[in-house]
Amino acid sequence: MSLTPKPTIALYGGSFDPPHVAHLEVIYQTLASFALDKFFILVAHQNPFKTPPAFTPEQRLLWMQELLRGMDKVIVSDYETQQKRPVPTIESVRHFNQTYHPQKLYFIMGTDNVAGLKDWEGYDELTQLAHFILVQRQGYPLDTPPSFNHSFLSLENIKCPISSTQIRPCSQNTKSPHLPPSAKRGVDNL
Repeated sequence: MSLTPKPTIALYGGSFDPPHVAHLEVIYQTLASFALDKFFILVAHQNPFKTPPAFTPEQRLLWMQELLRGMDKVIVSDYETQQKRPVPTIESVRHFNQTYHPQKLYFIMGTDNVAGLKDWEGYDELTQLAHFILVQRQGYPLDTPPSFNHSFLSLENIKCPISSTQIRPCSQNTKSPHLPPSAKRGVDNL
């Protein structure tokens, strides 16, 4: 009787309100830099730390599904949108840990979130269950606790800062995400 090896998985959550090229670059760079069996993109119903999103959970989920269709190992998950409420990160990490029993579970987040991480629900358990991949963002100094298990991911192809907050006013009346046609590309095009 052979045992199936435990997978290595990654979780990348966000509002994606709307999705933009930096979100996609995080996905491409993670796939290029880490050996993953499954890479889950978690579209939040609502971020517990932010005001309600400009676009509906269903619209943001559809955009991410369209943008990532056919990408090997990438699964756009509706786990958080199906909860119909803000979902704390620890709840999602527990769910994917219990469902997939991974050998390793990566959790991807921007360095701008590290300063407040100790205030997150279930912080101690979160640091035990996940290895953090920290996406370096310009203008955010990083001071991680000594026992904080993490790796860094640099977005080499993003030359200027961009955020959903910056582009949201331009996107309010559109039916598609604020992305140039060239933004959707395969990992081999890096």
